Amino acid sequence: MTSASQERWQEYQKAHPDMKRYALVDGLQYERLFDEELTYIAGLNNPLFRKHPDAAIAFAGPWLFDITQATVWAEKFLKLEKTFPAVSWLYTTQSLDALTRHFEPYLNVQLESGETALLRFYDPRILHQIPDIFSQEQLTAFIKDIDEWGYLFDDSYYSVKGTPL
Repeated sequence: MTSASQERWQEYQKAHPDMKRYALVDGLQYERLFDEELTYIAGLNNPLFRKHPDAAIAFAGPWLFDITQATVWAEKFLKLEKTFPAVSWLYTTQSLDALTRHFEPYLNVQLESGETALLRFYDPRILHQIPDIFSQEQLTAFIKDIDEWGYLFDDSYYSVKGTPL
């Protein structure tokens, strides 16, 4: 998120005071850059890999951070975003727990072969392809109750709808 996007968030928040800002972060890329694992902090973040058997590798999976509550983390995530494809930013009125529950069913997808695969939608390279992967109905359900969802891809900011921000 550039300084312009930070300014945009501040303007957005003035118009929508009940709006929250979240960062969706790839835990493995975070560890790779900062040489430390993400850990659970109640009310501040949630791992999306929090159910068995994925809970054992939660540190390496996707994490949601309530940046409204954790502004100190924003600087780290800005650095991470510029280094690796690992961060996207969401504006929504949903709570941290509600947003976590919303995303959990999208992590595993059933392939035509019957096998289960991980859908790494928390990776901006994959997120950029979501409009081509999902049907319009699936996309609408995926971004339900999310006002804005931006990410950096090839040095430009986009929304999940695929348009530059």
